[in-house]
Amino acid sequence: MKRALYIILDLLIVYGSILLAYSLLFQLKMLSDFDKNFEAFQIVTPFIGIYYLILMYIFGLYNITRKTINELLYTVFLISILLTIGIMGISFFVRETALAFPRSVILLSTLFYFILLSFWRLLVVFITRKIDGIKKITIIGDKDFKLSGALMNKYQKHYKIENQCTDFDLSTDFDSVIKSVDEIFVLTDISPKIRRKILSLSIKYRKEVFFVPEYYDLSIMASTFDRTDDLPTYRINSLELSPEDKFVKRFVDIVLSCVVSVITLPFALITTLLVKLDGGPVLYSQERLTRHNKSFKILKFRTMIPDAEKLSGPVLAGEDDPRITKIGKIIRTVRIDEIPQLINIFKGEMSFVGPRPERPFFVERFEQEIPEYHYRSAVKAGLTGLAQVEGKYNTSVENKLRYDLIYINNYSLWQDFLIILRTIKILFMKSSTEGVV
Repeated sequence: MKRALYIILDLLIVYGSILLAYSLLFQLKMLSDFDKNFEAFQIVTPFIGIYYLILMYIFGLYNITRKTINELLYTVFLISILLTIGIMGISFFVRETALAFPRSVILLSTLFYFILLSFWRLLVVFITRKIDGIKKITIIGDKDFKLSGALMNKYQKHYKIENQCTDFDLSTDFDSVIKSVDEIFVLTDISPKIRRKILSLSIKYRKEVFFVPEYYDLSIMASTFDRTDDLPTYRINSLELSPEDKFVKRFVDIVLSCVVSVITLPFALITTLLVKLDGGPVLYSQERLTRHNKSFKILKFRTMIPDAEKLSGPVLAGEDDPRITKIGKIIRTVRIDEIPQLINIFKGEMSFVGPRPERPFFVERFEQEIPEYHYRSAVKAGLTGLAQVEGKYNTSVENKLRYDLIYINNYSLWQDFLIILRTIKILFMKSSTEGVV
């Protein structure tokens, strides 16, 4: 019911903003043929609403509980820009409106619905947090306090850690712990018996529980219901994509790599010139691993000094890394250095979506530390992935692996499409490009 109300008010704001722009420009006598101009808007009205709802769904603006104010405003701004571009595109392809829908109305309405949507969403956040108050939580596990630190760093005005259990066993009084809080976070260093006990008590007292999944949990979550005689069973499928999925994914990669290459060509030419003026080679190649740990040479625009690892050996890029050039910092910020990887995608060495390709040195190290790490090589490496849109550049290897396995276990072409669109959102977010610390 609440989401339906959000949708109705959102659409009223979007359509109301366009009508307000029409009215204002008509009053200023800036519309040459109002009737024809307004008829164009009426023709594309349903397309605008559908496109807007898709954008809201993709960028998660119906789930704002855990968004910071800055993240919320950034998301609304991005949606407003994409909505404007989309309206122009829709008007172009619907020939009856190609010239009749005034660009002045579209651009002016962008300002209106950005301001109104921002105000409306901020009001929702303020009211929701006022009603809910500060949620009391308990964290069970988290011996190194990573989760508690992350929660307090980002959601300190929304959460209060009532208690934190780091030393416990089956005799621990979880009953009183769970009764006293609103939400429970359970980490992976918990035995199955204790997890079952916590879940049972949480259901009993109607508390929300958040589990950090074990790697084997991810396969179970993606399983499908089956029945063996009268015994209910769940089937866990192989991590390999079906031949049909592989064919369609490859076809999409070829088409998209050609289209995106044409779109990004001006940026690639400018970047080539800037890197060349900075001295040294334009492109940088490095050995990476893709599906079944097959080796290939990944291509990037060079962002570091030549022979950056000659003395240090293989090391991950750090925050404020002195090896990164001034031009390199700029092109890394907006991910332009990744454009040459379109060649890797066209050649079939990578896909648009998949686990990011890693170097053999680190893959070997990670597989020794985390035996499940080799499962991520069940699909081709990707230009972007679920770990990139949900996590950060400096998200831990363990959590990136969880995202990669969630992606592989739940693969679909639709999921690829959503990840590609959501990648646009993170391009200008600092946390998505900062180094490992």
